[in-house]
Amino acid sequence: MTELGVNEGECMTDADALAFQQRQSPDIFDVPYYKTLEKYMQLLGQDPRQKNGFRNFIVTAVVISITGNIVPTLLELYISLCNKNVDAVIDVFPHFMAATISAIKILNIQINRQNFNELLRFVAKEWKQLKLNNELHVLDETLIQGNKMAQLYRRSLLSALVLFLLIPLISPIMDIVLPLNKTRPRQQLLKINYIIFDDADYFFYVYIQLAWSSIMVVVTIISVDSLYILLIHHSSGLFAVCGHRVQNATKNSNASQVVSGNYKYEQIRNCIIIHDEAIQFYNILNESSRNTYLIQVGLNMLIISATAVQAMMNLDTPEEAIRSLVFCGANQFHLFVLSLPGQVLLDHCAKLANNIYNSTWYGAPVQIQKILYVMQIRSAKPCRLTAGGLYEMNIENFGVTFKTCMSYITMLMSLK
Repeated sequence: MTELGVNEGECMTDADALAFQQRQSPDIFDVPYYKTLEKYMQLLGQDPRQKNGFRNFIVTAVVISITGNIVPTLLELYISLCNKNVDAVIDVFPHFMAATISAIKILNIQINRQNFNELLRFVAKEWKQLKLNNELHVLDETLIQGNKMAQLYRRSLLSALVLFLLIPLISPIMDIVLPLNKTRPRQQLLKINYIIFDDADYFFYVYIQLAWSSIMVVVTIISVDSLYILLIHHSSGLFAVCGHRVQNATKNSNASQVVSGNYKYEQIRNCIIIHDEAIQFYNILNESSRNTYLIQVGLNMLIISATAVQAMMNLDTPEEAIRSLVFCGANQFHLFVLSLPGQVLLDHCAKLANNIYNSTWYGAPVQIQKILYVMQIRSAKPCRLTAGGLYEMNIENFGVTFKTCMSYITMLMSLK
């Protein structure tokens, strides 16, 4: 029987061993807040349970769908630049940049797949551990805020998408409901150019293709950003858990206690461990996002400025003006959502330093005081999410960026 057991073990393939290991390890979608993102992540090929080959295929399909917006808008942008048509450039530029941003988001996730898989595994493991330690309520306070923000973000952008898709259909619908002696002028979803044929001759076919590409652009943006929101709030929650542990570990401390092997020392040791894990989590997250943040912030500023000018240029055509305003508002909200989680992380880092300072550290043994002093020094260095190390993602800089956009709008209107 022993020999049979050995032979059976030897026959286990690497795939079987990997599957067994995955079944034993915590699943990210066991965490309720990530459960709502399961379908979105599967649609983008970012579900860790999917095989690498299948994930690559899905990402390729998503990028091709997004390219359906990038290529025709890029051709129209090129022709407008060649004709020195500033109005046409302003019309097409925001849509081209929005599609480009979505492609950058999905490609960044794909390129840094190993880092994101590691972050998701850590989230699932830490969630399970905190639940066993009855400390989950501390992390929950932060994650509930992040989840509400992600839900509001998804609903807002999806609502804007629906309105954006419906506006070009107003004229065709009115031709059916209230027909005139002539066909009403039709405005395509985006300013595009296919070169080989006139898009007006195939209005509905072109509309369906652009609508599908636009849906993939928005779904990609809200999925990736929602994931970032939850990960950043999880990182912030870890600092909150660390501060909670410090407060509990130093409560009713007695300097006469024996440090080695006692309960208080073990609690402080756990504080050090989770603080180190929180910093490692932040480092991986910042490394995986700093370059794409730089591109996104820069392009968002240009999009907001261009769409605001576009809305003012089209005040005589309400349909176009409304569509431009919806697009401008969506991009402002996008920039705000990029900045706010970084502010949350900064606030929780500062709160940890305050929790250590306000704890009864002075009643703890000297050895524990030294450990807390090291934590205090590290906490004085805030964990900042940056855009290429040049721009900090926080609310203050969001305000500065918005003012800069107003300056760009003034400049573009003067050129007009």
